[in-house]
Amino acid sequence: MGMFHIQKKMKASAGHLLAGTAVVLMLAGCDSLKKDRPVKDPVFMGYIENTQVNVTTRIPGRIMEICVDEGDSVKEGDIIAQLDTRPMKAQLSALETKLANIAVNKKRIEHLYQAGAIPQQKLDEIETGYSMLADNIRAMKINIADMTIRAPMDGIVTVKVLEVNQMMPPGMPVVIETDPEGTWARFNVPESYLDQISPGKVFHLKSNVPGLVFTGKVIQILPMADFATFTPTELRGEKDVRTFDVKMKILENMQQCKPGMSVYLTLKPLKKQADNSN
Repeated sequence: MGMFHIQKKMKASAGHLLAGTAVVLMLAGCDSLKKDRPVKDPVFMGYIENTQVNVTTRIPGRIMEICVDEGDSVKEGDIIAQLDTRPMKAQLSALETKLANIAVNKKRIEHLYQAGAIPQQKLDEIETGYSMLADNIRAMKINIADMTIRAPMDGIVTVKVLEVNQMMPPGMPVVIETDPEGTWARFNVPESYLDQISPGKVFHLKSNVPGLVFTGKVIQILPMADFATFTPTELRGEKDVRTFDVKMKILENMQQCKPGMSVYLTLKPLKKQADNSN
């Protein structure tokens, strides 16, 4: 009986040893596969942003005509829309008639003053009234001119806000214009990758559109407001990683850039990761 127990115990120990060896070999195999697996280049997703301008006027009025549609290219000074100027032009005509009558009386009073028939005060009063009315007429002409709404810059009409016959309040845009030259991509990049990014450096940015690649030039690198964007894991020996806002000016294919479009920046793996892969 004692011999049987000893042999059984030895067989069990041998079995545990074989099982442990198998686990070690499996772990070693997994580790070998991990080492042989290539390290992928990190890819950061960003978004396209544009300089957009509200095309508006400070003068309220009813829209008589809109001369552009969404997608149209416009030059600075092109007519975008026309407000109804008829009520204001009627007021202008009445003021100009009144000014002509004052001008006649002004000449008559000037002659009377030179003859000594009236005091200086009468002459001053009519001259002041004439000047004030002339200033009002000049201001009204400026307001009428502003009711012809023009493009403030070269660009593309991206949004049509109002329609013909709608009332346009002061400051409300009739259309929104986008500056294709003022187009950039914005990325959030961890500080551990900043050694690969510097102002003036040019990158090729992929998009979700097949075959559409943008060229971006780094123009700004700023720290984000949140310090620990990436949560540290003490068991892995990681640290807080601060995120930086990287802004790149788009140098080509600006016409294909749409606000909010996703773009992708590919960088090299970190040196630490590259070393661990060997």
